[in-house]
Amino acid sequence: MSAQLAIDQRAAYRGLRPLDPRKDLNQVALLIEEAFTGELEPGGIAALRDLRMLSHMGPLVSLMARSDPYLEDVLGGFVWIEDDRVVGNVTIQRLDAYGNRWQIANVAVTPDYQGRGIGRALIQAAQERIAERRGSWAVLQVRTDNAVAKALYQHLGFEGVTEEAILQIDRLPALLPEAEPPAGLRPYQHNEWQARYTLEAACRSELAQWWRPVRSHDFMQLAESRLGEKFWELMGRNRVRRWAIPGTQGLSAWLSIDAQRWQGIHRLSFAVHPSCRGQLEQALVGYALSFLETYPRWPVRVQHQGEHRELIQALERAGFRIMRNHLAMRYKIGNA
Repeated sequence: MSAQLAIDQRAAYRGLRPLDPRKDLNQVALLIEEAFTGELEPGGIAALRDLRMLSHMGPLVSLMARSDPYLEDVLGGFVWIEDDRVVGNVTIQRLDAYGNRWQIANVAVTPDYQGRGIGRALIQAAQERIAERRGSWAVLQVRTDNAVAKALYQHLGFEGVTEEAILQIDRLPALLPEAEPPAGLRPYQHNEWQARYTLEAACRSELAQWWRPVRSHDFMQLAESRLGEKFWELMGRNRVRRWAIPGTQGLSAWLSIDAQRWQGIHRLSFAVHPSCRGQLEQALVGYALSFLETYPRWPVRVQHQGEHRELIQALERAGFRIMRNHLAMRYKIGNA
């Protein structure tokens, strides 16, 4: 019996276990980098760098996690071990101070081990852990073109909430067709924030507002913010301009352009009232691009609701490509 126990103790562990910050972080960072190559924004790249830094801190990481609830959330999750290495990962993070919503993120399985049920086991473990923490909802995001992952999440009880798309032109065309501003377009006034709040609320479905609530104070631009914009415009770094189209019950559309002079990415933002969709998008996109004609040919980026198909199509006709389109999904804890 003692000989058998000695053999068992020497056997390499395989399967699911909680993430061990002391020895897993570097392998988890490598796995996430492999799984999401080309998708990581600067913030995601910085987070991977932080993971690698923490991986060199040994037992101190576990001590820090036990004393800091925030760090404990960041380092929460599970890994799947095969051949004495991490081949699967899922991260669980608290999304609000009350612990009602928890995010499931960084779901990744090494390609050689996909199709073996590892992803399913990781997600189920995450759901169970959130239930143990008395969370009410588990939420996650998945690429809309990842049919396999979407089918898995739906099978496990997740429902779609809303889409968020990122589109980009890598370089503004040298020649742009002349674009007349849409009828009624005029400069937006900062004291119209209530009308803009009403417009943004109307643009979002009930589920989309559940995902990212529209709050009135988010549209109030303080004097300090306006002064900061004027300062950077005088310095020549960038210029922010906003326009609106009035409607019978407030605003029918809104357009914002953040045009860069020094370096970076030009950014456009749009909002079109549902009653006007299909009528204004093409003209708004054309006008925005014509405004940028006198600026450096930096990339131009738009982040917008994927469900607003008319705007997505207008952007694609203008040469934008979809870089990412994520579907937000949710799972009510206690559904099973």
